[in-house]
Amino acid sequence: MSLSQLTREQQAVVAHREGHARVLAVAGAGKTSTLTHFIQARLQENVPARRMLVLMYNKAAQEDFQKRLTSLVSGQPLPQIRTFHSLGLKIYDRLIGMGALPQWQGKVLSDGETESIVWRLLQEIADDDTRQDILSQRRKWVEPAMAFLDLVKSGLLPAADVLETLDYPPECRIFTELFYRFEDWRRSNSRISYSDMLYDPVMCLRSHPELADHFGGHMQWILVDEYQDINDVQQALLHMLWGGRGNVVVIGDPDQTIYEFRGSKPEFIVSRFAQEFGDATTYQLPHTFRYGHALSFCANHLIFHNREREAVTGLSHSTTPDTRVKLHRVRNEAAFSIKLIRDAIEQDANADIVVIHRIWSLSAALELSLLKEDIPYHLDHSRSVLEAWELRIFWLLLEIASGRFSERSLRSREESWLHILTTPFPKVRRALLERIAQKMAAVTHGYGEALIEALPDDLSKWQIQQLEVRAQIISAAELTNMKGWRLLKDYAEQTELEEGIRDNAFSAQQSDDRIETIRAFMSYARSTDLSASELSEHWRALLQKVKLQKNQSDQRVTLTSAHKSKGREWDTVIIPGLNGQYFPYHPEGEFTTAADIASERRLLYVSMTRARKQLHLLAPDTPDKPLRECSDREMPSSFERELGVSRSRELFETIARGDSAYILRGQDGYQPQWLGHYLAHLGAGDLEVRFEASAPVGQVKRPGGVIDSKFNDDKKLPRIVHDTLGEGIVISEDSDYLKVRFDRDSRVRTLSRNAVMDKIRLL
Repeated sequence: MSLSQLTREQQAVVAHREGHARVLAVAGAGKTSTLTHFIQARLQENVPARRMLVLMYNKAAQEDFQKRLTSLVSGQPLPQIRTFHSLGLKIYDRLIGMGALPQWQGKVLSDGETESIVWRLLQEIADDDTRQDILSQRRKWVEPAMAFLDLVKSGLLPAADVLETLDYPPECRIFTELFYRFEDWRRSNSRISYSDMLYDPVMCLRSHPELADHFGGHMQWILVDEYQDINDVQQALLHMLWGGRGNVVVIGDPDQTIYEFRGSKPEFIVSRFAQEFGDATTYQLPHTFRYGHALSFCANHLIFHNREREAVTGLSHSTTPDTRVKLHRVRNEAAFSIKLIRDAIEQDANADIVVIHRIWSLSAALELSLLKEDIPYHLDHSRSVLEAWELRIFWLLLEIASGRFSERSLRSREESWLHILTTPFPKVRRALLERIAQKMAAVTHGYGEALIEALPDDLSKWQIQQLEVRAQIISAAELTNMKGWRLLKDYAEQTELEEGIRDNAFSAQQSDDRIETIRAFMSYARSTDLSASELSEHWRALLQKVKLQKNQSDQRVTLTSAHKSKGREWDTVIIPGLNGQYFPYHPEGEFTTAADIASERRLLYVSMTRARKQLHLLAPDTPDKPLRECSDREMPSSFERELGVSRSRELFETIARGDSAYILRGQDGYQPQWLGHYLAHLGAGDLEVRFEASAPVGQVKRPGGVIDSKFNDDKKLPRIVHDTLGEGIVISEDSDYLKVRFDRDSRVRTLSRNAVMDKIRLL
């Protein structure tokens, strides 16, 4: 792309010659083209390449940027183009040479090696009861512990202060000591992790500010891509590199800040850049080159509900495709997704398709369907659903039913029996369960009877009952030709597997993930109607398919998560789970915290804006039962209304007909101020937009407390608007109270009917 092909806004950025700059770019705005032309312009003005530094968020982005810049400025010297981590490692090595940091040994710590160390340290720190839980529930403890270590190292606060900001249960107080124990281990073994490439040098320079002058103030231009993803440690490093001299240009989009778990925050690009670096010129790149007007309308309609952002209206460029946006009401999302995938392939044999899920386990049912239908796919995850830890108990039960269990080695049988005995954990000391597993490893048939005989006499009656239930189900699996789904269902129900998972999971999302995977496989098993032994062989065949399809080149369907979709694009995007549980995410369980509504809105915004040609949003269909009995996942998402899919269609039909006015009804809590800007962009600036408020709620009390006939309609969710709390959905009501989930924060509030009658209106 030549300079003349850039938009007026892009050219303004390229022409920036002095001072700091903040560039706000919507999704698909051509950031790379803008930055490469900016560098070309500075090189043409004789700025030495060695006095320019470009910082990218990850290796893939760095390599792509370097390739495109090389093509544009062919034959000229290039500036340094680095990721934050590679630059941190370079500074680390220099600090070693200066004697400020100790030499580190060997390779950078891998996740696998770190997990083993963390697991061992947790056991050393914990009391006896907690240690038993750590031993039997390794993943439960190790995953959040490692996430905590990374979160501490993304910022500048002590570990204890970080823990205070998190809504962790009391058992996790040991994470603070874990952090310092892990740091002691690192120092004594001269090792560093990926996070330490930045954390160690930044902390060193903060402790020895006199050394910072060796690294700062040498660059005339520092350019930072994806600045919305920065965290406190990276911000501190950037400030040191600047050193009060030269110019810093940052480019990003606060609406795409989705890595809060790594320490990123919208405030960095919205306010902190100017606060920490001084006056900066602000530019906007509002034009997307990825998707058409219908998607831009919905994306703007959604994201303008957020407050911590810049009022940038995304505008589809004239060259974008006519992107179609459809909201589907479905009951079986996996089956409907298969239909959409087949339709997309039929329309375009070369189409690339993605299904973006809010949490990973929601892809389980679809992955199983893809395997069954022989549709090649790529999974943006380290393991298939068939390899999930939480399904291992089912694999072992089916293996016993098929007669294959005895083929395992003695050691493998012992490990497998320990897994059976601890899934779910029966509140029996682990040492005792290990002795039972050791006895059972020698058994090659008659497992249920042998398990009962292996139970020691010193168990309580309740503990014996817990283990006898497993023995009875195992006997049925071995001795009867029962259906596979029935075996799995009996085990899950009689051992209270889901309750055990909730009790033992560290977080609500962890339990949701495991339970969703279990339910998906149980549903799939039922759909096959195979016997237990046949289902075991079927599972083996599916695993073989997984191994084979990983090497296939025709993987046009991608299964990914909202977080992993960032920075990518596809022809067809399918987003399941647009319901009251997953968008915004409402984890279930004891230690639940409603997800930050603004953060969840950004996740949906990012997911939507990956589409080029088609966007399919899957929402729940009206259930065949009273709404007050519905689960959150059967309820509509509060985001559904904010998206304005039907209003987008109505608006463009109005423009196509040449009407003089467009009426927006029921929008008391939200009037899209950006709409006039977009209409002018479409050449429809003369279209009059009228806002009409809904009629007030009738205040006549009826038997049972119903204040309006619509409130008693089990097939329709009543929507109200409150004078101060805004719009919401009435979840349930009686003669005295209304229970309402409000859109602005997705919280459910119970309102006194008498107190709010003059403050609410029915939409």
